[in-house]
Amino acid sequence: MEGLTATRPLPSPQLLQRKAADHRRTSSPWPGAFFPAGQFAAMILKMNFRGIFLAKCLVVLFSCVKGSADEDPKVYGIQNSSVFLNIPDFKVEKQQEITWLKNSIHLTKGKGSNVKYYKDRKKYEMFTNGTLKIDCLVEEDSGNYKVIVYNGMGSLQVEKNLLLSIQEIVSKPEIKWICSQKLIKVICEVKQKNKPALYLLQNNTMLSVNGPIYTNGTWKIEYPPKARILTAKFQCEVKNDVSKRTDDQEIKCSGPQDIVLIGSIAGGSVIFIIFLALLIYCIRKKRAERYAQGKPLKFSCCCLTT
Repeated sequence: MEGLTATRPLPSPQLLQRKAADHRRTSSPWPGAFFPAGQFAAMILKMNFRGIFLAKCLVVLFSCVKGSADEDPKVYGIQNSSVFLNIPDFKVEKQQEITWLKNSIHLTKGKGSNVKYYKDRKKYEMFTNGTLKIDCLVEEDSGNYKVIVYNGMGSLQVEKNLLLSIQEIVSKPEIKWICSQKLIKVICEVKQKNKPALYLLQNNTMLSVNGPIYTNGTWKIEYPPKARILTAKFQCEVKNDVSKRTDDQEIKCSGPQDIVLIGSIAGGSVIFIIFLALLIYCIRKKRAERYAQGKPLKFSCCCLTT
């Protein structure tokens, strides 16, 4: 028919909504469009947990690094000996002024070979390179030492702290043990004033023990083996930051049956010796009686018959 054109039928509203949803799902850059709501929420929580965990690890790591960097260097000295305190990571020049202090109290101050001493000259000595020597060390010399360096213009170059700890040489330890039917115990002890580090080894293996315990001027640790029969090599080790000493012992503890057997043998031996002594006594007494009566001796194993 003239004047009429063919027309396509209009899509239904339901079809249009479905196509629009498909278009949003394929073209949206938001990841949640591709996942159900529950799965997408779980993925977001998992990502957040990983991020928080990583952040906490970084904070702990940086804190440890900062703490170790800020910690003052430690120096250890032996009682009745000498110690040298050097300026860490610094080279001193002649025109620089160096000052040493202990717990904020001046000890020395000098530039080059010109040194002023505020304390005992025989105890302290400062070298041209800034090193401080301390002689005749006692426990009271422990403490915080500070070194300050100024250049020729009066500007601060270095300010460092050193922590000095004076310790005594450890005494030789001693291993003791108890072997009985009820108890087997190995004891490591050392006579010393200050608390040392005590270790007990069995056949070169470190044992887990409590302590040490301090009693009457002696530090000791105890180890009760679970075995009823013990044959092993023990080593007691005592040490501190300036010295170390050890003691070795081969320990043999018999079990209850062996102890009973040894006791039975010992008891039987004692009874036999007593019987033999009585027999000799009876023979001598009988012989004396025969000689007294003028009769010839007639040997008998029983001393109760005449």
